[in-house]
Amino acid sequence: MKNIIKYIIVSLVSVLLFTGCEEWLDVNTDPNAIVDSPAITEDIYLIGVESEWVQKISDSWYWWGGGIRDWTCYYSIQQSTPATFIISPGHMSHQWNCYSGSLKHAVALYDKATENGNNHYKGIAGIIAAWHWFMLADFYDEAPLEQAMKGNEYPYPEYASQAELYNHANGLLNEAVTLLSGAAGDKEVGNDDYMFGGDISKWIKAAYAIKARQALRLSYATGTSPTAQADLALAALTNAMTSNDDNLIWQHSTEAGYWSWVYDDMLFDYSADGMTPNIFLVDLMNYFNDPRRYVMFSEAEQGGFKGLVGGDTYPAGDTPSRFRWDYATPDFPDHVITYHECKFIEAEAYALKSDYTNCQTALDAAITADMTWEGVPADSITAYLAQPELDVPTNVEDAQKLVIEQKYIANVFETRTMYFDWIRTGYPVIDFEYAILNVDNTETFPRRLLYPQEEFDKNENVPPLPNVFDKGTSWDNKPRK
Repeated sequence: MKNIIKYIIVSLVSVLLFTGCEEWLDVNTDPNAIVDSPAITEDIYLIGVESEWVQKISDSWYWWGGGIRDWTCYYSIQQSTPATFIISPGHMSHQWNCYSGSLKHAVALYDKATENGNNHYKGIAGIIAAWHWFMLADFYDEAPLEQAMKGNEYPYPEYASQAELYNHANGLLNEAVTLLSGAAGDKEVGNDDYMFGGDISKWIKAAYAIKARQALRLSYATGTSPTAQADLALAALTNAMTSNDDNLIWQHSTEAGYWSWVYDDMLFDYSADGMTPNIFLVDLMNYFNDPRRYVMFSEAEQGGFKGLVGGDTYPAGDTPSRFRWDYATPDFPDHVITYHECKFIEAEAYALKSDYTNCQTALDAAITADMTWEGVPADSITAYLAQPELDVPTNVEDAQKLVIEQKYIANVFETRTMYFDWIRTGYPVIDFEYAILNVDNTETFPRRLLYPQEEFDKNENVPPLPNVFDKGTSWDNKPRK
């Protein structure tokens, strides 16, 4: 399958390259523009767009896309350099370049499917494009919208507000559900859909799951309320994922050249022994007596499970735990959104509504789904859930804290959700000086990203340079403790 993917992507690039080169002397030609050709049909587009999309998901962790994940999960490789939180516009290309890559091509697929009346391809392309617009809104607050897709027609695209970006993305998701619920058109989606194999019902569930995620992300946004956003999330979840079989993932291959970024990071680790989990993550899992430790970590040299302060070294004879090689494998999947995330969203939504009975039910289901996904035995799951530490408190703040802590543990190496959850809720509570060596900022991670330097240089409409440690985005309004 992977060789087929490689062939299709190379073929697509070749068609684009050689078609575009016919007018290579035209200096006004956008080198990233897709030149339409009858040879580039929706099925060729789709697998390339999906591949590029998940590459963007893994790229987005770099330069604070991961933030809380990197520094509190595994950024404990054996080196003693200061844990700088200083970022500059030169670091910000990973997320922003979706305008010339994965987002641009998702929109191109959307437009082509619109022209040809192939509604299921259009719906899937709309979901992928919506994910990108949400990403830009959450990382940058304001960003160019459709003008940025018009090339030379708008050399200085205007910036849309976070609310406008959200409205556009939600509109695409609503349209996608309608399209996917109807007739396909002339072309049916099939094995060219590497993520769901053409199962349109699963794409519909994914669209609703993303709607629920983003609804809850606005729980503290101006003009709304946590309970109102909880109701929107719960409404979307009634049509979202119902089991781990619905997880939207890209399954990597064990074949060299197609490995997951998790495995690549294991190989790249400076200690040459694999990634070391951070003390914050391990201590939290130790507190809850979490059976996933046996799946994820090796035991420390002196017994038990022990993490390491980010950026620190350890003395001889006191080697900490490591992420297991049979956990961080070459085929570790890239995750877009999962069933267990849906159940965590449901649990938090009920907590925000002070419905602690349903919060408990959803939290137990979320933990069970993740532990099952990770291969934890059923009896260990039952014993874990029976602990009084997993009983949902009967006040909103403590209930939210418990849900987000458990969601954080479940989300290791999966999505950027934990970063945005931490910015939005303040949980899990992090003692920066305890968890990270020589930390520059003892109170917060950067709460948003800067625009790339090239944007400041070339677009006269770019907003002023923000302070990334201040309020992050329009939904970053929960009072800080």
